[in-house]
Amino acid sequence: MIRVSHSSLSSLNTCERKFQLDKLLVNDNEKDREDTAATTMGKAYGIGVASYLLNQDIDEAIFKTFLAFNEEVSDLKRTPWTCISLLLSSVPVLDNLLMDWEVAVFQDKPAIELSFRIDIDPMFYYVGFVDVVLRNRWTGRYAPLDAKSTALMLDDLDPMFRNSPQVLGYSIVLDRIAGEALTEYDLLYLVAKIFPTPFKFTVETKTYPKTLQDRLQWLLTLALDIQRIHSMQEHGIFPLRGDRCIQYMKPCRHFGTCTLHSLDRPKEDFIDEFEYQFHFVLDEVVVDYLEREA
Repeated sequence: MIRVSHSSLSSLNTCERKFQLDKLLVNDNEKDREDTAATTMGKAYGIGVASYLLNQDIDEAIFKTFLAFNEEVSDLKRTPWTCISLLLSSVPVLDNLLMDWEVAVFQDKPAIELSFRIDIDPMFYYVGFVDVVLRNRWTGRYAPLDAKSTALMLDDLDPMFRNSPQVLGYSIVLDRIAGEALTEYDLLYLVAKIFPTPFKFTVETKTYPKTLQDRLQWLLTLALDIQRIHSMQEHGIFPLRGDRCIQYMKPCRHFGTCTLHSLDRPKEDFIDEFEYQFHFVLDEVVVDYLEREA
Protein backbone atom coordinates (compact mmCIF):
# COMPACT_ATOMS: atom_id res chain seq x y z
CA MET A 1 0.00 0.00 0.00
CA ILE A 2 1.02 3.62 -0.45
CA ARG A 3 1.06 5.98 2.51
CA VAL A 4 0.05 9.60 2.00
CA SER A 5 -0.13 12.52 4.40
CA HIS A 6 -0.88 16.22 4.46
CA SER A 7 2.59 17.07 3.14
CA SER A 8 2.50 14.56 0.27
CA LEU A 9 -0.99 15.66 -0.80
CA SER A 10 0.22 19.26 -0.68
CA SER A 11 2.94 18.12 -3.09
CA LEU A 12 0.26 16.54 -5.29
CA ASN A 13 -1.64 19.81 -5.48
CA THR A 14 1.57 21.73 -6.18
CA CYS A 15 2.95 19.52 -8.96
CA GLU A 16 1.64 16.06 -9.78
CA ARG A 17 4.97 15.00 -11.28
CA LYS A 18 6.74 15.86 -8.02
CA PHE A 19 4.23 13.73 -6.12
CA GLN A 20 4.84 10.84 -8.51
CA LEU A 21 8.62 11.09 -8.08
CA ASP A 22 8.40 11.35 -4.30
CA LYS A 23 5.74 8.75 -3.53
CA LEU A 24 5.23 6.37 -6.44
CA LEU A 25 8.63 5.89 -8.07
CA VAL A 26 11.98 4.54 -6.91
CA ASN A 27 14.41 7.36 -6.15
CA ASP A 28 17.74 5.87 -5.10
CA ASN A 29 19.35 9.14 -4.07
CA GLU A 30 16.62 10.61 -1.92
CA LYS A 31 14.90 9.82 1.35
CA ASP A 32 11.21 9.00 1.23
CA ARG A 33 10.63 12.17 3.21
CA GLU A 34 12.76 15.25 2.82
CA ASP A 35 13.65 16.84 6.16
CA THR A 36 14.39 20.55 6.12
CA ALA A 37 15.46 23.06 8.72
CA ALA A 38 11.90 24.37 8.85
CA THR A 39 10.26 20.96 9.33
CA THR A 40 12.72 19.78 11.97
CA MET A 41 12.30 23.02 13.93
CA GLY A 42 8.53 22.76 13.67
CA LYS A 43 8.56 19.20 14.98
CA ALA A 44 10.86 20.01 17.91
CA TYR A 45 8.88 23.14 18.80
CA GLY A 46 5.60 21.18 18.76
CA ILE A 47 7.02 18.53 21.09
CA GLY A 48 8.22 21.18 23.52
CA VAL A 49 4.85 22.96 23.48
CA ALA A 50 2.93 19.73 24.13
CA SER A 51 5.26 18.85 27.01
CA TYR A 52 4.77 22.25 28.65
CA LEU A 53 0.99 22.15 28.22
CA LEU A 54 0.90 18.79 29.99
CA ASN A 55 2.87 19.55 33.15
CA GLN A 56 4.14 23.17 33.00
CA ASP A 57 7.72 21.97 33.58
CA ILE A 58 9.83 24.22 31.35
CA ASP A 59 13.05 22.30 32.03
CA GLU A 60 11.51 19.05 30.79
CA ALA A 61 10.02 20.85 27.79
CA ILE A 62 13.42 22.32 26.86
CA PHE A 63 15.06 18.90 27.20
CA LYS A 64 12.48 17.23 24.93
CA THR A 65 12.80 20.06 22.41
CA PHE A 66 16.57 19.65 22.28
CA LEU A 67 16.35 15.86 21.84
CA ALA A 68 13.83 16.22 19.00
CA PHE A 69 15.93 18.66 16.99
CA ASN A 70 17.87 17.27 14.03
CA GLU A 71 21.00 19.40 13.90
CA GLU A 72 22.05 17.89 10.56
CA VAL A 73 19.47 20.01 8.74
CA SER A 74 19.67 23.17 10.85
CA ASP A 75 20.62 26.52 9.36
CA LEU A 76 21.72 29.87 10.77
CA LYS A 77 18.16 30.84 11.68
CA ARG A 78 16.92 27.45 12.81
CA THR A 79 19.16 25.88 15.43
CA PRO A 80 18.35 24.03 18.68
CA TRP A 81 19.04 27.24 20.59
CA THR A 82 16.71 29.24 18.36
CA CYS A 83 14.01 26.64 18.88
CA ILE A 84 14.49 26.71 22.66
CA SER A 85 14.38 30.51 22.64
CA LEU A 86 11.15 30.31 20.69
CA LEU A 87 9.72 27.90 23.28
CA LEU A 88 10.70 30.22 26.15
CA SER A 89 9.05 33.15 24.36
CA SER A 90 5.88 31.05 24.10
CA VAL A 91 5.56 30.32 27.83
CA PRO A 92 3.49 33.43 28.75
CA VAL A 93 1.08 32.69 25.89
CA LEU A 94 0.85 29.04 26.90
CA ASP A 95 0.17 30.00 30.52
CA ASN A 96 -2.65 32.23 29.34
CA LEU A 97 -4.00 29.42 27.12
CA LEU A 98 -4.01 27.05 30.10
CA MET A 99 -6.42 29.33 31.94
CA ASP A 100 -9.16 28.10 29.57
CA TRP A 101 -7.81 24.86 28.15
CA GLU A 102 -6.37 21.62 29.50
CA VAL A 103 -4.84 18.56 27.87
CA ALA A 104 -7.63 16.08 27.06
CA VAL A 105 -7.53 12.55 28.47
CA PHE A 106 -8.11 9.45 26.35
CA GLN A 107 -8.10 5.95 27.89
CA ASP A 108 -6.64 7.40 31.10
CA LYS A 109 -3.71 8.90 29.20
CA PRO A 110 -3.05 12.49 28.08
CA ALA A 111 -3.98 13.04 24.42
CA ILE A 112 -0.46 13.86 23.24
CA GLU A 113 1.42 12.64 20.15
CA LEU A 114 -1.58 10.73 18.83
CA SER A 115 -1.29 8.82 15.56
CA PHE A 116 -4.05 7.83 13.18
CA ARG A 117 -4.53 6.00 9.92
CA ILE A 118 -7.38 6.18 7.40
CA ASP A 119 -7.63 3.33 4.89
CA ILE A 120 -8.88 4.98 1.69
CA ASP A 121 -8.89 2.04 -0.72
CA PRO A 122 -6.81 -1.13 -1.28
CA MET A 123 -3.87 0.96 -2.57
CA PHE A 124 -3.75 4.17 -0.47
CA TYR A 125 -4.02 5.14 3.17
CA TYR A 126 -3.62 8.47 4.95
CA VAL A 127 -1.69 9.04 8.19
CA GLY A 128 -1.48 11.93 10.62
CA PHE A 129 0.18 12.74 13.93
CA VAL A 130 -1.53 15.07 16.40
CA ASP A 131 0.73 17.00 18.79
CA VAL A 132 -1.94 17.50 21.46
CA VAL A 133 -5.72 17.62 21.91
CA LEU A 134 -7.10 20.19 24.35
CA ARG A 135 -10.43 20.44 26.18
CA ASN A 136 -11.98 23.76 27.19
CA ARG A 137 -12.36 23.87 30.97
CA TRP A 138 -15.62 25.84 30.82
CA THR A 139 -17.47 24.77 27.68
CA GLY A 140 -16.20 21.22 27.21
CA ARG A 141 -15.33 21.89 23.55
CA TYR A 142 -12.35 20.01 22.15
CA ALA A 143 -9.58 21.28 19.91
CA PRO A 144 -6.48 19.78 18.29
CA LEU A 145 -3.59 22.21 18.71
CA ASP A 146 -0.80 22.73 16.20
CA ALA A 147 2.28 24.86 16.86
CA LYS A 148 3.51 26.80 13.83
CA SER A 149 6.38 29.19 13.18
CA THR A 150 6.68 31.57 10.25
CA ALA A 151 8.91 34.35 9.00
CA LEU A 152 6.18 35.92 6.86
CA MET A 153 5.79 39.60 7.70
CA LEU A 154 2.02 39.71 7.33
CA ASP A 155 -0.11 41.69 9.76
CA ASP A 156 -2.93 39.18 9.40
CA LEU A 157 -1.94 35.49 9.32
CA ASP A 158 -5.50 34.17 9.19
CA PRO A 159 -5.23 33.31 5.47
CA MET A 160 -2.45 30.87 6.35
CA PHE A 161 -4.45 28.90 8.88
CA ARG A 162 -8.21 29.46 8.76
CA ASN A 163 -8.84 27.03 5.88
CA SER A 164 -5.74 24.85 6.23
CA PRO A 165 -6.68 21.17 5.90
CA GLN A 166 -3.91 19.76 8.09
CA VAL A 167 -5.37 20.32 11.57
CA LEU A 168 -8.88 19.85 10.22
CA GLY A 169 -7.80 16.32 9.32
CA TYR A 170 -6.38 15.84 12.81
CA SER A 171 -9.85 16.46 14.22
CA ILE A 172 -10.98 13.02 13.06
CA VAL A 173 -9.65 11.56 16.31
CA LEU A 174 -12.03 13.73 18.35
CA ASP A 175 -14.95 11.31 17.94
CA ARG A 176 -12.95 8.60 19.69
CA ILE A 177 -11.91 10.97 22.49
CA ALA A 178 -15.11 12.98 23.01
CA GLY A 179 -17.76 10.56 21.74
CA GLU A 180 -19.92 10.72 18.62
CA ALA A 181 -22.22 13.33 20.16
CA LEU A 182 -19.56 15.89 19.28
CA THR A 183 -20.90 18.19 16.56
CA GLU A 184 -18.85 21.35 17.05
CA TYR A 185 -15.22 21.79 17.94
CA ASP A 186 -12.32 24.21 17.54
CA LEU A 187 -9.01 24.23 15.71
CA LEU A 188 -6.26 25.87 17.74
CA TYR A 189 -2.98 27.24 16.43
CA LEU A 190 -0.03 28.54 18.40
CA VAL A 191 1.59 30.87 15.88
CA ALA A 192 5.11 32.18 16.37
CA LYS A 193 6.29 34.92 14.04
CA ILE A 194 10.07 35.18 13.64
CA PHE A 195 11.54 38.61 12.95
CA PRO A 196 15.05 38.37 11.44
CA THR A 197 16.08 41.99 12.12
CA PRO A 198 16.22 42.45 15.03
CA PHE A 199 16.01 38.76 15.83
CA LYS A 200 12.92 38.31 18.02
CA PHE A 201 9.63 36.41 18.26
CA THR A 202 5.99 37.22 18.75
CA VAL A 203 3.62 34.42 19.73
CA GLU A 204 -0.17 34.34 19.59
CA THR A 205 -3.01 31.82 19.57
CA LYS A 206 -5.67 31.54 16.88
CA THR A 207 -8.97 29.71 17.32
CA TYR A 208 -11.28 28.67 14.49
CA PRO A 209 -14.67 27.06 15.21
CA LYS A 210 -15.57 24.07 13.02
CA THR A 211 -18.48 21.67 12.53
CA LEU A 212 -19.07 18.11 11.37
CA GLN A 213 -19.79 19.51 7.90
CA ASP A 214 -16.25 20.91 7.73
CA ARG A 215 -14.78 17.54 8.60
CA LEU A 216 -17.03 15.71 6.13
CA GLN A 217 -15.85 18.04 3.36
CA TRP A 218 -12.25 17.26 4.29
CA LEU A 219 -12.94 13.51 4.05
CA LEU A 220 -14.61 13.85 0.66
CA THR A 221 -11.73 16.02 -0.59
CA LEU A 222 -9.31 13.30 0.49
CA ALA A 223 -11.29 10.75 -1.53
CA LEU A 224 -11.28 13.04 -4.59
CA ASP A 225 -7.49 13.53 -4.37
CA ILE A 226 -6.93 9.77 -4.38
CA GLN A 227 -9.43 9.34 -7.22
CA ARG A 228 -7.40 11.86 -9.23
CA ILE A 229 -4.20 9.90 -8.58
CA HIS A 230 -5.85 6.71 -9.87
CA SER A 231 -6.99 8.57 -12.98
CA MET A 232 -3.45 9.82 -13.67
CA GLN A 233 -2.06 6.31 -13.16
CA GLU A 234 -4.62 4.89 -15.58
CA HIS A 235 -3.69 7.41 -18.27
CA GLY A 236 0.05 7.35 -17.50
CA ILE A 237 0.21 11.13 -17.16
CA PHE A 238 1.32 13.09 -14.11
CA PRO A 239 1.33 16.77 -15.16
CA LEU A 240 4.46 18.82 -14.60
CA ARG A 241 3.59 22.27 -13.25
CA GLY A 242 6.41 24.44 -14.53
CA ASP A 243 5.26 27.51 -12.62
CA ARG A 244 5.90 25.67 -9.33
CA CYS A 245 9.56 24.79 -9.90
CA ILE A 246 10.50 27.35 -7.25
CA GLN A 247 8.99 26.95 -3.80
CA TYR A 248 10.01 28.80 -0.65
CA MET A 249 12.66 30.75 -2.58
CA LYS A 250 14.54 27.67 -3.82
CA PRO A 251 14.24 25.30 -6.80
CA CYS A 252 12.54 21.94 -6.48
CA ARG A 253 15.00 19.14 -5.76
CA HIS A 254 13.79 17.36 -8.93
CA PHE A 255 14.38 20.35 -11.18
CA GLY A 256 16.43 19.37 -14.23
CA THR A 257 15.62 15.65 -14.01
CA CYS A 258 11.83 15.62 -13.67
CA THR A 259 11.40 15.62 -17.45
CA LEU A 260 13.36 12.36 -17.80
CA HIS A 261 11.16 9.25 -17.77
CA SER A 262 13.51 6.48 -18.88
CA LEU A 263 14.45 5.62 -15.27
CA ASP A 264 10.92 5.69 -13.87
CA ARG A 265 10.42 2.53 -11.79
CA PRO A 266 7.40 1.93 -9.53
CA LYS A 267 8.16 1.46 -5.85
CA GLU A 268 7.56 -1.92 -4.28
CA ASP A 269 4.69 -2.32 -1.85
CA PHE A 270 5.47 -0.66 1.46
CA ILE A 271 4.82 -2.64 4.65
CA ASP A 272 3.96 -0.21 7.43
CA GLU A 273 4.70 -1.85 10.79
CA PHE A 274 3.89 1.27 12.81
CA GLU A 275 1.06 0.72 15.32
CA TYR A 276 -1.35 3.62 14.90
CA GLN A 277 -3.52 4.48 17.90
CA PHE A 278 -6.57 5.23 15.75
CA HIS A 279 -7.55 3.24 12.68
CA PHE A 280 -10.39 4.31 10.36
CA VAL A 281 -11.85 3.15 7.05
CA LEU A 282 -12.79 6.12 4.87
CA ASP A 283 -16.06 4.74 3.49
CA GLU A 284 -17.31 3.82 6.96
CA VAL A 285 -16.44 7.21 8.40
CA VAL A 286 -18.14 9.08 5.54
CA VAL A 287 -21.34 7.00 5.90
CA ASP A 288 -21.34 7.66 9.64
CA TYR A 289 -20.95 11.40 9.12
CA LEU A 290 -23.71 11.51 6.50
CA GLU A 291 -26.06 9.78 8.93
CA ARG A 292 -25.18 12.24 11.68
CA GLU A 293 -25.71 15.20 9.35
CA ALA A 294 -29.12 13.91 8.23
